[in-house]
Amino acid sequence: MTTISLRLPDDLSQRLEQEMASSRQSRSELIRLALEHFLRERQRQRLLAAFAAEAALLDREEIARLAADFAEAEDEALAQAERPW
Repeated sequence: MTTISLRLPDDLSQRLEQEMASSRQSRSELIRLALEHFLRERQRQRLLAAFAAEAALLDREEIARLAADFAEAEDEALAQAERPW
């Protein structure tokens, strides 16, 4: 496992401390969870942009079919991501 060091603004550090107290999770665990969430969201945004670029090349019927398929897959992924650790 890699060790990193970072500087946080005071207000963010204070919010992290509050979350540590209320969740009874370590600072490292909360930062790992936040980073995982952030990176997952970034990846989702990139995929959406790629889908939008591809959709611009398709006809309306094909776009509607792909949108329905994607919505179902996204709902499943969100349900999994929202499950408690």
